[in-house]
Amino acid sequence: MKRITILCMFLLGITGVVRSQQLDEEIGFKLVKAEYLINTERFEDAIRELNAVIQENPNFKNALLLRAETKYKLAAYKGAKTDALEFINVHGITAKASSILGKSEFAMGNDDAALNSISASIALGEKDFRLHEIRAEIYERKNQKISACEEWQAASKLGSTKAAINARKLCGTKTEVPVQQSPTQTETVDDNDHGHYEQQHGQVNNAPKDTSVVQEGEVLSEGKQENGAESVDSTAQNGDMNNSAPVTNTVDLLLPDEDNTVNSIVIDEELTLEIFGQGLGKRRVLERPSILILAEKDGVVTVEVCVNANGNVEYAEFVAAKSTLTQNSLVSLAIRKAKEFWFEDSDYPKQCGYIRFKIKGS
Repeated sequence: MKRITILCMFLLGITGVVRSQQLDEEIGFKLVKAEYLINTERFEDAIRELNAVIQENPNFKNALLLRAETKYKLAAYKGAKTDALEFINVHGITAKASSILGKSEFAMGNDDAALNSISASIALGEKDFRLHEIRAEIYERKNQKISACEEWQAASKLGSTKAAINARKLCGTKTEVPVQQSPTQTETVDDNDHGHYEQQHGQVNNAPKDTSVVQEGEVLSEGKQENGAESVDSTAQNGDMNNSAPVTNTVDLLLPDEDNTVNSIVIDEELTLEIFGQGLGKRRVLERPSILILAEKDGVVTVEVCVNANGNVEYAEFVAAKSTLTQNSLVSLAIRKAKEFWFEDSDYPKQCGYIRFKIKGS
């Protein structure tokens, strides 16, 4: 009888282990599927898969961090902040989690909290020029010109042409964008070859989808000001050069004019678009998306955009400081539609301005 009891307990133990392994495999499959959906910019579907993973096991691998990043891309900044904080609480502070937290705080208008988290992320080794751009913008608002210049230059060295433009304008110095090459090759880039360079090396973003799966309350909030790490200057460490190290050439930038001419486009009685900044308002729009926006009240949603030499919008991000409407569905739709614009070719490698959505409530 004792042997039978022991055997039963042994079999139950094996069954439990097998079931646990099967459950982990099922959750793992959902996580892989979510990653694929994120890579193909099907963010709402990815959120659904990540919700299922987190419901089964809230601490499963990097599911919380992936959901935070996906919510950020959907302009659900409050939700992104919540998930990033929960991930840090469970797994400890990481460069990526601090980055998402900082960018979310910045999007919600919490400059001090954003500066703390972003500085921590940079100190932990995150190489993202957007982090330096955000620090530069915050320092400019604080009237700390020297610090702002340093950040624009740091972002430029990581490949941001927008930062290079701003560094030259603010700091009065010649700022260059690095071009990675093989050490056995040399390449001369002519001042008139900027469009070719952007065509060779630039990236074009695809538009995200509708955002109905994210709750309406997940956009702007007052935000809690965390006391985080002190601002840490991010300076690249110089290492020994070896045969495999890339050689860095530079591209001298052709700067857009400081021209805030507004291109006003009437979509219908309830929506007017205004395109302006760095001469973008004078650049002909070759293709614009169909837009249907329904809102309960009047207001403005402003999206910052950067357009490359080929006319593609390669960057679009909500600007809380220039907006009066913060409803998640409106913000996310505006970002998605901004990415679908196509402008005429330009000699400028990049122009960064704004698309303002002026909405009349129904």
